[in-house]
Amino acid sequence: MNVLIASCTSPPLYIMSWILVDKCIGSRIHIVMKNDKEIVGTLLGFDDFVSILLRSTVLLYK
Repeated sequence: MNVLIASCTSPPLYIMSWILVDKCIGSRIHIVMKNDKEIVGTLLGFDDFVSILLRSTVLLYK
């Protein structure tokens, strides 16, 4: 699975999703689910299936 990363100053760059997730360990992340739920928490880790472990998690509804 590839993730598109784009910014205002550079052309889009495709990288493997697990590389991006690995760089975010210890950071606060915001996840938007397909069912309009949103999860905010600190990323502690992930496995080979990109199942994630979060700390201090808040579930937001729209």
